[in-house]
Amino acid sequence: MKTIKSVVLALALVFATSLYANPIGDKKTKAQVEQQIGELLEEPQFEIEQDCKASVSFTVNDNNEMVVLSVDTDNNRVERFVKSRLNYKKLEADLPGGRFYTVPLKLLSES
Repeated sequence: MKTIKSVVLALALVFATSLYANPIGDKKTKAQVEQQIGELLEEPQFEIEQDCKASVSFTVNDNNEMVVLSVDTDNNRVERFVKSRLNYKKLEADLPGGRFYTVPLKLLSES
């Protein structure tokens, strides 16, 4: 049962994630970034008691790694989780550096 909940949570993250603020013109690149972020945020090591929304702002450095600038959420545990999973992770897609990107996230509770 817990595995099913984890899979549903991961799918919700993938589908709830979309980039805005500095839109990417190439739909394929946008889809790659959304998919990779969803995969990086799969299977949190804690239970989410109620649905939670967050907004992640990041930029890309010269090594094509995400640098998390902020996580806008009221839940400190979610903030730490997102930062630890995304910060300095290399992106497969090639995003232009020197720009700011924002990703809205929706973490769904398991109940």
